[in-house]
Amino acid sequence: MSEITTFNDLIKVYTNKNRLIFKEASEIAIHYIKGKYGFIYDDYDYKGDLVNIWKALKLETIFINAPRRITVSLDDKILFHKNMKDSIYTPESYLSIDEISDKESLYFVKKRGSTSGKGVNIYSYSDLLKAETNNNVIQKNISNPDLYDGKRYKIRQLVLVHKKRVYVHKKNWFTLSKINYNSIRNENLRDANVINQKDDTIFNLSSKLESYNLIFKNITLAVEDFKKCYCQVINNIDENLYGVLGFDFIVDDQKNVQIIEINHRSNYGHPVNVSKDCDVGFFNDMFLLLANNISNNFVEV
Repeated sequence: MSEITTFNDLIKVYTNKNRLIFKEASEIAIHYIKGKYGFIYDDYDYKGDLVNIWKALKLETIFINAPRRITVSLDDKILFHKNMKDSIYTPESYLSIDEISDKESLYFVKKRGSTSGKGVNIYSYSDLLKAETNNNVIQKNISNPDLYDGKRYKIRQLVLVHKKRVYVHKKNWFTLSKINYNSIRNENLRDANVINQKDDTIFNLSSKLESYNLIFKNITLAVEDFKKCYCQVINNIDENLYGVLGFDFIVDDQKNVQIIEINHRSNYGHPVNVSKDCDVGFFNDMFLLLANNISNNFVEV
C-alpha cells in the first residue's frame, strides 16, 4: 500500500500486484490530481477493511477494480469466440474441426483458459486432425502477417472500462518472435507464430512500427466492436468500479488488426523500455481520468 500527499491533495493506493508500477504511477499522478482519492487494485476480489479505514480520511471517492464475477467471462476463449465470431476484428474461429473448409491454412488451438501463449499451439490442417481440440477454440492463422525486422509480432493494448465507458490507452507495446518469418520450418513453427512473454522476449514500443497511426486507428475500431459485443459486461462496471483489460492484437501487412484474446487480469511488469510509457503511464493516466476526468492519453471509443 502506498500513500502520497501533496498539500491538500492525497492519493492512497492498495494493490497486491506489480506494486512498484502502481507506486511509480501514483508518485507522478499526485502532482496533477486535485482532491483526495483512494484506488484499490486486487488481483482477486478485495475483502479487506481499507474502505472503512480510508473513510476517516474523508476521501472523495474510493475506486475498486471490478470483481472477478463480472470480468472473468472476458478471459474465456470459448465465450470470446461466441461473442465476437462475426466480427471483422477477430480471426475466423471454430469450436470443431468439422466446421473448417480451408485445408491449406494453419490453425491455432487455444485452451479455454490459456494465457501468455501457454496452452496455445499451431498446426497444419493434417496435424490438426490428430490434435486435441476438445473444449478448445480453433483460430485460423492469417497468411500475410505484418513483420518487424523480418519477424512476426503481437501487440498488447491496455483498455480501461469505467462507468459504462471504454477507453483505449495511446501507449502500447509489442513482443517479437526471434525467428525470421521467411525461415519458418516445421520444427520452429510454434516459436515463429506463438509469441510468448519469456525472460528473453524482445519488447518494444508499438509507435516504432511502420504506419503505426493507421494500426492504432484500427485498434480503436476493434475495441469499439468489442464494446458492442460485450455491452452487458461493460454496463456492469459502473459507479466507483473500473476494469483494466489486456487485448492481444495481430496485424496483417495492410495494417488491419485482429483481437486474438482478451485478458481480464493482466501482468503489468515489463522491461523498462516499455514499462514507463505503457504500464506506469497507463496507471498514472487512469488515476487522473478516474479522479479528475483528465484523459490526456486515453481515447474513448
